[in-house]
Amino acid sequence: MGMKADISDLAVAAWRLERWLDNLEAERKMAAKSALRSIKKYLEAFDIEIVDPVGAAFDPGLAIEVVNNEAEDADESDLIIAATSSPIIKQDGAVIQRGRVILGTSVNKPKPNAEIKADADAGGELRADVNQVRLPPSKPRKSEHRPFVKRKRRAKRKKHRK
Repeated sequence: MGMKADISDLAVAAWRLERWLDNLEAERKMAAKSALRSIKKYLEAFDIEIVDPVGAAFDPGLAIEVVNNEAEDADESDLIIAATSSPIIKQDGAVIQRGRVILGTSVNKPKPNAEIKADADAGGELRADVNQVRLPPSKPRKSEHRPFVKRKRRAKRKKHRK
């Protein structure tokens, strides 16, 4: 893979973090924004450009990979890039990673990350946004529920070393 792959991965991660921060409704997001500024300075030093083509008219010549077409019946001239799952990454003006997009006839608006809506079809049950759902780990680590075992092993190792 090499350095270009690492830099393009960093650029995509920075783009995703920026989008997430823009939609976040939290009081303490300044630390994350500061870290994002540092990452962007690093990317600028390597002449990395992140291109988000959302809203642009669809052109088969763009450096994109179409993941989904939400308006399959629409004429190709009416299609626009409705959403981006991964941006186009350029270094020194050359494309080093193609973008991944969803086509449609209108731009998809991102939902705020902390949004919880009532689902009328499910009898008024509350449904959280998928980005907010965090599952607990399936099993605790051995060191978390049996810390004494680790200490015994260390003691045995010290005995054998002497």
